[in-house]
Amino acid sequence: MDSNNLLRLLTIFDTSEEAEVHINVLRKAGHIIRDMRVEDEEDMLTALEENPLDLVLTKLNTPDLSARQAKNIINRSGRDIPMIVIIPADTVEAKNIEILQLGARDTVLETQADRLKHIVKREINDLNNRRSHRKCEQMLHETEKRARALIDSSRDAIAYVHDGMHIYANQAYLKMFGYIDLDDIQGLPIMDMVSSTDHSTLKEFLRSYTHGKTTNSSLDVHGQHVEGKQFKITMEFSSASMEGESCTQIIIRDQTLSKELEQKLNMMSQQDLLTGLYNRNFLADQLDKMIAHAIEGNTHGALFFITLDKYNEIKETDGISNADMLLTDVADILKKRVGELGILARYTGPVFILLVNNIDARKASNIANSLCKLIHEHIFDLGEQSITTTTSIGISQINETSTLSTECIKRAEKGCQQAQNDGGNRSHLYNPAVEEMAEHEQTSHWAQKIKHALQHNLFKLAFQPIVNLHGEPGAHYEVLVRMLDKDEHEIPPVEFIPAAEQMNMMHFIDRWVIMNTLMLLTKKQQEGQQTRFFVKLSASSLSDEDFLSWFRERLQASKIDPDNLVFELSEDTALNYLKQAKQINTGLKELNCRTALENFGIEQNTFQALKHLSVNYVKIHMDLILNLPQNIENQEKVKSIAEEAGSRNIQTVAAFVEDANSLAVLWQCSVNFIQGHFLQQPSAELNYDFEDAH
Repeated sequence: MDSNNLLRLLTIFDTSEEAEVHINVLRKAGHIIRDMRVEDEEDMLTALEENPLDLVLTKLNTPDLSARQAKNIINRSGRDIPMIVIIPADTVEAKNIEILQLGARDTVLETQADRLKHIVKREINDLNNRRSHRKCEQMLHETEKRARALIDSSRDAIAYVHDGMHIYANQAYLKMFGYIDLDDIQGLPIMDMVSSTDHSTLKEFLRSYTHGKTTNSSLDVHGQHVEGKQFKITMEFSSASMEGESCTQIIIRDQTLSKELEQKLNMMSQQDLLTGLYNRNFLADQLDKMIAHAIEGNTHGALFFITLDKYNEIKETDGISNADMLLTDVADILKKRVGELGILARYTGPVFILLVNNIDARKASNIANSLCKLIHEHIFDLGEQSITTTTSIGISQINETSTLSTECIKRAEKGCQQAQNDGGNRSHLYNPAVEEMAEHEQTSHWAQKIKHALQHNLFKLAFQPIVNLHGEPGAHYEVLVRMLDKDEHEIPPVEFIPAAEQMNMMHFIDRWVIMNTLMLLTKKQQEGQQTRFFVKLSASSLSDEDFLSWFRERLQASKIDPDNLVFELSEDTALNYLKQAKQINTGLKELNCRTALENFGIEQNTFQALKHLSVNYVKIHMDLILNLPQNIENQEKVKSIAEEAGSRNIQTVAAFVEDANSLAVLWQCSVNFIQGHFLQQPSAELNYDFEDAH
């Protein structure tokens, strides 16, 4: 069951049949309904006290409970539960206004099914936002309490300033400037802490810092003690909040390290070792600062997501060292051309990010296009050969609507993907208002097609053989799914599965695949043939609380040997849903099914999942198998995975095998099974000759 679609509903109608009409409308809109019907005040009071609820759906008047009474009960309970009132088609406008004045969130005519769907969706979104807001406020309150305790115990002098005036300072700060009590400096200008000769320097710095015109966050000045003596200090500034009010934090460090050593350590922590540019962590800090200034309306800017179009091909063809040389050369070009415009960092792999302040969309696009032209026209010398390459750039704007740094980067990355989809060697400015709406419409379109396919059995299975090298003999197949359009033409998974995942529909497709695999296994068993099928399980099925009980019933009814079923979980999905993955894995094992982890081997701690999940197989990640004969590093990685898995009595499968040379390497690495187009492309027929292959 998908908790995101669960709607806990309280209904007030004359009859259950009358309520069911509206409940069915919401079910068809994708909600999983948990309905509780009440008839009078006592019922409603009990329901509110004992149950979590998301929405009250009520008729204007019932014999024992009116909408006005229901709203009064909700108000007395102190609960935040939106109420929608269903009204007769002939209701006059004045009555509508009266109902809204009661505190109802909206009214819907009895005949307006489509309007009800949209209003409920809006109200549930608003309710979830309010709940999240309250949770965030509580977390903020707790965080501020912990932060205040840490600040008070810090040896560093720390103060908070709003509009140039002190609002808080710790004891180290008070002691540094000669004050006894916080009351002595509350409301005191920050200028009073600095020598008069540095006032103009501090004013200019604060003006630039407040408007995001400088990336520097520290300033060297002379502090002014209350008794008149002066001393050198370095003030570090950052955006902060104090009791819900935006302000500036000032830290004056306890100088236990020499300034020269501290600067060196600070530089090392900010630098990407390969390119010499800023690193990902420093970029994230600077982006957070820019967003904070933008939200206050003090600045606006742009983030450029810059990636090399054919980097992986170059890496595979010319080797890692030449690929690294290419990245270094590109970094030098970018630094010379745009390094002075803002923060230039290496984000990951062949991706660079440029963060520019006070720039509009037109100028950002011009800069991006000139960079694409510059890279395209440059000839790179890699050892004894020369190559050319292109770059694609996505741009996201940073303004008062920006919230999270991760979202800004994600939008720029989507812009980059669009530029690559359009052929590469170009830029694309991502406009969330337009493109996210288009993405939503596209996803909704696919959702309707998937629902239609499920209702009319417009899916089909495809099978790809998994062939024994050093493992168990016999017939093994991967089960794949294809969707058919209305003309029964195949739709590849890459087109419909992302939409199914986004719309929380993959568990329905999983169930279709499992049911049809069980029927096929039953047929094979009746024919006296032993065949083992590998079936994928999505994250949606992991989160489905009813999955195990549903599958147990189907398995018992089919009477097949469960040892012939292998359920595959993706390694990253299993780690992200570890609790659910452990439950599913344990439940399937208890039913005597086998389990596997696919896309295995590229996580940082690659055997971490195996500490929690007892599986029979691991399927090695595609990135480690493609171009395996040319990549010594990946050969060592595959060999170590095979050895470690073997020591744990786990069999290994190498999918995406594309050539005979890879097959030879995998044999030497003692991988148990292979799979890929080199052996056979996915087919609707189970016709692979496993005996001949062995």
